[in-house]
Amino acid sequence: MEKEKTLYMIGNAHLDPVWLWQWQEGYQEVKATFRSALDRMKEYDDFFFTSSSAAYYEWVEENEPAMFEEIRERVKEGRWVIVGGWWIQPDCNAPGGESYVRQGLYGQRYFQEKLGVTAQTGYNVDSFGHNGMLPQILKKSGMDNYVFMRPGRHEKGLEGETFTWTSNDGSAVTAFRIPFEYCTWPRELKEHIERCAGEIKDPRGSIMCFYGVGNHGGGPTKQNIESIHELNRAEDMPRLILSTPDDYFQAVKQSGRTLPVVSGELFHHSSGCYSAHSEVKQLNRLAENRLIMAEKLSVAGKHWAGGKYPLEKYTESWKKVLFNQFHDIMAGTSIEPAYEDARESYGAALDTAARGLNAAVQSISWHIDIPMEEDMKPIVVFNPNAFSGKFEVEMESPCLKENQVLVDEEGTQIPLQTVQSLASSNGRTRLVFIAELPALGYRTYRLVIREAARTFPDVECSGNTAENRWFKIAFDEKTGYISSLYKKNDGTEYFSGPAAVPVVIEDKSDTWSHGVRIFDKVKGRFEGVSVKRVECGPVKCVIRVTSTYGSSRIFQDFSIYRELDYIRVKTTVDWHEKMSMLKLRFPMQLNYLRASWEIPYGVAQREPNGEE
Repeated sequence: MEKEKTLYMIGNAHLDPVWLWQWQEGYQEVKATFRSALDRMKEYDDFFFTSSSAAYYEWVEENEPAMFEEIRERVKEGRWVIVGGWWIQPDCNAPGGESYVRQGLYGQRYFQEKLGVTAQTGYNVDSFGHNGMLPQILKKSGMDNYVFMRPGRHEKGLEGETFTWTSNDGSAVTAFRIPFEYCTWPRELKEHIERCAGEIKDPRGSIMCFYGVGNHGGGPTKQNIESIHELNRAEDMPRLILSTPDDYFQAVKQSGRTLPVVSGELFHHSSGCYSAHSEVKQLNRLAENRLIMAEKLSVAGKHWAGGKYPLEKYTESWKKVLFNQFHDIMAGTSIEPAYEDARESYGAALDTAARGLNAAVQSISWHIDIPMEEDMKPIVVFNPNAFSGKFEVEMESPCLKENQVLVDEEGTQIPLQTVQSLASSNGRTRLVFIAELPALGYRTYRLVIREAARTFPDVECSGNTAENRWFKIAFDEKTGYISSLYKKNDGTEYFSGPAAVPVVIEDKSDTWSHGVRIFDKVKGRFEGVSVKRVECGPVKCVIRVTSTYGSSRIFQDFSIYRELDYIRVKTTVDWHEKMSMLKLRFPMQLNYLRASWEIPYGVAQREPNGEE
């Protein structure tokens, strides 16, 4: 009797290089798992092994070259199947867009150069959510398919586990949500197969069923494979094919079946991960931005001034950053020593980027023809962004001399303000001015002596109010909250009540916040200690709000500029509360509220409904 339902049995090993262990243990775990998979291939001619993450292969190549050659042969044979195409299986929301592009660039390039293949299927089975621009990024990295598991069906309803996933630009991949687990213990395989078969609604339908010991590696066992062979002979079981995700997706496309379409983000699972362990998230963004700046300006320096572009150093630094984006590192769910390791590797990447960035700006600035003048100090300001604009510039400097002013290339005087230096001795100060900069370029300014210097009026600012041509802001002196933000051109009052309110919310969940969708049980609010003006001049004024709750403190510095149409807020939190989380509340005075959020190389619009 011919069996109608088909299960594509995907032999894999979920490898967490870091989680409840450090990367050194993960290193050994990768080698042991790969050795096991190779041994299974010798024992079973029909066995296929599915594996991702170029970082693991680089470990094996450098530490066990003979085993790497075995893998190369099995890849050539077609039984060792490369999926993922990325350096690691990262968190799929927190990193920036360039990081996902680099995941694909370094991953696919490595697989092509070392193994002669590129991945056709994206693969992030344990990541906690998936940003809405991934279909575009996957397609441009050469991948037409995607496999994930979270959010599960209890967290996001889908019309089917296999569907077409699209991003805002129209890019589409064929996606599959693993219905139960990406790994199984040997004795649980029959039950797992029966559950997967129960998901097939079409009498002649098919689905993928993932098996193999995972998390700490392991992969498919002898008992796994022999059980599949035995179960396949049973008449009451579906047809079981030892196979790969690529084969499954190819069969789906050849079948001509119409798939449901899902657009945008795949949420929510473990939303607590996006606030846990803020340090690793801060280090990640700092390293991403600095490497991007360093590379841009190194390229410019090479073309403009004959400087160096240290490609190998930047590549190694990016690999460190990409590795630390692994979902259990970036999510704050690993053990504390893992974050000591992450600090070290982020530090190495940041140092490389800092040195490359400094070399680039030095090489360019030294070749700029700036007219000499007695007692003149030249300043070159770079804009690494792909857009022009006005930007605040702060720089440390010796104290200004009498009648010393700031001028641009045409000799026009620019408003300049001195603020508190980071140093407390030896006559140092900190200079602030607004620079109007071209995209991916620079402008030169000069500190010069002018006897007939122009004076500029200070920003209108008192102890608890400030205004410029666009708006006026006021603070309640007792609470420290914003009491008014008034738009001058049309009389709009932005807030319906006190704003920028630091609210303490109960959070008794675990690190992941499993099963928690909305955090809304308010325990209390920070109360104001002081509201005072700490800086005021022709460039900006700064109002500092100090607030306390329990044993914690918050310092909020609100900067209002004469020439910029936004307010910059620098917030420092000294947090000591337990089982609690912190939110800032802004009650908007709008009839219809919709928020736009930056996502990797894109924008998402979401309703502010408590899930944020």
